[in-house]
Amino acid sequence: MRFPSNKTLGTIAVYGAFASITGVMYMRYKIEDRIRNSEYFRLAIQTLRQHKGAVSLLGEPIKEHGFDLSDSKNFADGQQAQFEVHVKGANDKGKMFFWATRTPEEGWFLDRLELEVRSQPDKRFLIKKIEGEKTE
Repeated sequence: MRFPSNKTLGTIAVYGAFASITGVMYMRYKIEDRIRNSEYFRLAIQTLRQHKGAVSLLGEPIKEHGFDLSDSKNFADGQQAQFEVHVKGANDKGKMFFWATRTPEEGWFLDRLELEVRSQPDKRFLIKKIEGEKTE
C-alpha cells in the first residue's frame, strides 16, 4: 500500500486548517450578529444614543464597535443579559456596560447602563438605573 507524499499531506493539512478557521469565524460572526439584533442589545444602544450626556461625551454618531464573546462577564441566558460593549463617537470612544432582565409580561427591560470614556478613564457615567436603586 502506497502512502501519500509529504507534500500532499501538507496540502491537505493546510486546506483543512483553512476550512476549520473559516468555519469558526463564521460561527462567531453569526453568534455576534444574533446578539446585536437581540431586543436587549438594541434597547441598550438606543438608550445610549438618546442620552444627551452620552452624546455630549462621545459625539454623534455613536457607533457600536464590538464586544468580547470570550469574556465571562458578557452573557445572555434568555432571562438576563450583561455586556461590555466598545462604543465610539466623533469626540471620544469608550465602553458601554449594561444589564438587562426579561419579564414574561413586558419583555426585555434595561436595568442599568453605564458609560466609560477614554478621556476620563477614572469615571463611569450612570446613564440609566432601576427606579429606586441607590447609587454609591
